[in-house]
Amino acid sequence: MPSQVVKPRRSTPKVRTGCSVCKMRRVKCDEQRPNCKRCVSAGWKCTGFAAAIRPKPENTIQIYNIPFKIPGSRTDRELLHFYCCEAAQCLSRFSDSTLWTELILQRSQHQPVIRNSLVALSSLYREYLKVGSNQLGNSLQSLQLMAKSHKQLSTYLLTPSASPEAALVCSLIFYVFECLVGNTEQAIWHLDRGLDLLKNYWVDDPDLLAKMDPIYPQLKMIFCHLDVHASVFLWDRMPVLELASQDHVCGLYDVVPERFSGIADVEKAQVILQNWNTNHLMSTKAHKGAQLQELPIEMAQERLQLERQFQLFEAAIERFRIQNDGQTMNSQDRQRIILLHCQALIFHGVLLENIILTEEDTKTPMEAYCKFEFALEQIEVLISDFESSNGSKSERREFTVSTNVVAMLYFVCFKTRDMRLLGRALSMMNSSLYSARDGLWDSRKALLVVQSVLSENDSLHSEEQMTMRLEDVGSDVINANSTLDEVFNALRIEDEVDSKATE
Repeated sequence: MPSQVVKPRRSTPKVRTGCSVCKMRRVKCDEQRPNCKRCVSAGWKCTGFAAAIRPKPENTIQIYNIPFKIPGSRTDRELLHFYCCEAAQCLSRFSDSTLWTELILQRSQHQPVIRNSLVALSSLYREYLKVGSNQLGNSLQSLQLMAKSHKQLSTYLLTPSASPEAALVCSLIFYVFECLVGNTEQAIWHLDRGLDLLKNYWVDDPDLLAKMDPIYPQLKMIFCHLDVHASVFLWDRMPVLELASQDHVCGLYDVVPERFSGIADVEKAQVILQNWNTNHLMSTKAHKGAQLQELPIEMAQERLQLERQFQLFEAAIERFRIQNDGQTMNSQDRQRIILLHCQALIFHGVLLENIILTEEDTKTPMEAYCKFEFALEQIEVLISDFESSNGSKSERREFTVSTNVVAMLYFVCFKTRDMRLLGRALSMMNSSLYSARDGLWDSRKALLVVQSVLSENDSLHSEEQMTMRLEDVGSDVINANSTLDEVFNALRIEDEVDSKATE
C-alpha cells in the first residue's frame, strides 16, 4: 500500500498587527475596526488594537534606499540614508552640492574612515535638528561619537595606505562636527589642519588639483571659502592661503575675466577677491581710518587695484546674469549666483569704507552703503526664492556650512549709519531661514549682540541717519574680544539666548 504523501505546510509570515485578543488566542485576526469579526462571532469582547500598535520612535527612518551598496550595520545605512535625503542638501545650501551629495558619499564606499565620520555627522545633524547646538554640545553621546571618529582617523593616518584625500575630507567633516555643537575654537583648529595639508600638497605640486580626482578642486574651493569665513569670524586671524598672485596685486593681470563662461568662473574670481581683500585689510589694520594719501604708496596702490577688480567683477556678473536670465537655469544655480553676488557686494562695501580720500569726504561711505543696500535686496530675493522652492517658510532649525550670510548681515548692522538698512538686516537675521547656525555663526547670538549694542545708545533709535556706527559705539567690547562668542559672553546675555533656544 503506497504511503500517504504529507503535504508540507505553507509558510506564511506572522502578522503582528491584529487585536490583542486574537493574538492571545493565536488565531488570525481580520483586523476590522472598531471590533474584529473574529471576536464578535466567538462572543469575545474585542479589546481593540491600541495595545498592538507600537509608536514609532521620532525621526526614525523606517525605509532606507541608498543607490549603491554600502557596508555597515542597518543603523549606519539608515543614518546614511538620512544624510542623503536631508543633511547633504542642507549642508550645501546655496552652493555647489556635488561635494556633499556625490563625491564624499562615493569615497565612503571604499574608505571606512570617511564612512564612519559621515555616519557620525548624520547622527549629530539629526540630533541637532531636535535640540540645537546648546544641548548637543553638552550631550555625552555626541562627544563620544566625535571622539570615536577622531580616534579612527588617527589610527588610519598611521597606515601605509593613508591618503591626503581622506584626511582632507575628515578635516572638513570634523569642522562641521564642532560647528554643530557650537565649539568654534575647535572648529577653526580642524579647519587650519586641513588648510595646512592642502597648502603643503598644493605647493609641492601646483598641478595636483587639476590632474587628480575631481574631489580635489571641490575640496580646494570649500576650504578657500571657509578660510575667509574663519578670518571674518576671528578678527585677529590672517587667512592661511594667499590666492592673489603678485601679478594680480601689481595690476599686471586681472582676477576677473571680461566674461564669465560659467558659475565656476564666477566663484573662482569671487573667492580670490574675498581672500585678497581679507588679507589686505588684516595686514593693514594699523592704518585703519587713514586717508589714502597717508598710506605707503604700495599699500594705496593695492587698495585701489582691489577696488578696480571689484568693479570689474560686479560688471561681469551683471552681464552673466542678464545673459542667462532668458535661459533655463535651475533654482540651485540661480541661488548660487545671487549668493556670490551678495558676498562680493558686502566685501566691496567694506573695502570702500577704507578708501578715505579726504577728512571731509562723504562720497565713499555713501558708495559703501549703496553696496550694502543692494546686497540686502539680493539676500531678500534669496530668502524669497528659497521659501518659494520649499513651498513654505521653514520652522525647523537650519544649518549651512559656507553661505556666510549671517556674517554679512552682522557686518552691515555694525558698519552702516542708516537706520533703515540696520532694521532690514536685523529683520533678516531673525527670519526663519537664518534662525540657527551658518557655519561658525549663530544667528541668534549675532542678533542679540547687535540689539545689545544698539540699546546702549538710545539716541540711535530716533534718527534715520545715525551719528555713529554700532562698530564705534561698541568698540570697547568688540576690540577687546576676537570672536562673536567672546563678544556675546562679554555682554553677558547668555540667559537670553538660552531662553530663546528652548522655545
